[in-house]
Amino acid sequence: MSPEPSDANAVDTPRFDPDGSGTPLLQQLPFPEYTVTRKRMKHLRMRVKAPLGTVHVSAPTYAKQRDIHAFVVSRVDWIRQQQKLAQDLPAPLSAGPKAERLRAEMRGSVPPLLAYWADRMELEVPTFTLRRMTSRWGTCNSVKRHITLSLELGRRDPELLEYVIVHELAHLYEANHSKRFYAVMDRYLPEWREKRAELNGR
Repeated sequence: MSPEPSDANAVDTPRFDPDGSGTPLLQQLPFPEYTVTRKRMKHLRMRVKAPLGTVHVSAPTYAKQRDIHAFVVSRVDWIRQQQKLAQDLPAPLSAGPKAERLRAEMRGSVPPLLAYWADRMELEVPTFTLRRMTSRWGTCNSVKRHITLSLELGRRDPELLEYVIVHELAHLYEANHSKRFYAVMDRYLPEWREKRAELNGR
């Protein structure tokens, strides 16, 4: 993906007046700053990045700034919650001895989990790679039958690593997040929603 240059922080004042005072919402709430990146996509998305809790919005290229701003306004409570959680998370992993130590540990912990779940899901064991990743926990190339896992998982509960492995293996059945994909998840890991919420801090 090659996102277009980020917009400046929003300047439009949303036309909301929830308390009836005539005061714009921006003046009623401690409003978070955010950065917008426009991409070829259909829906607005938002991330709060650790450790500083910066807010990043991805928006369709045709989205109006007013609509983007309204989207952020509608999620102020969620943003504050995520920013609070971000303060408790470790800083993003950087290259160096710590990353290499996690890589070595995961080279030992991932293969048995991958083999176990591939067998349970009646799949051939795919190849895998460990990488520092900033926005995803894992990816799956269903054509090459190759899974990539984030080194950040080495700093999380082993059950969450297991969840991501099952998630990526499920993509070998269904490449997209379709109803059939979620049916695979429900079949093999019924508690996956709870694990996803824990991993994403929700």
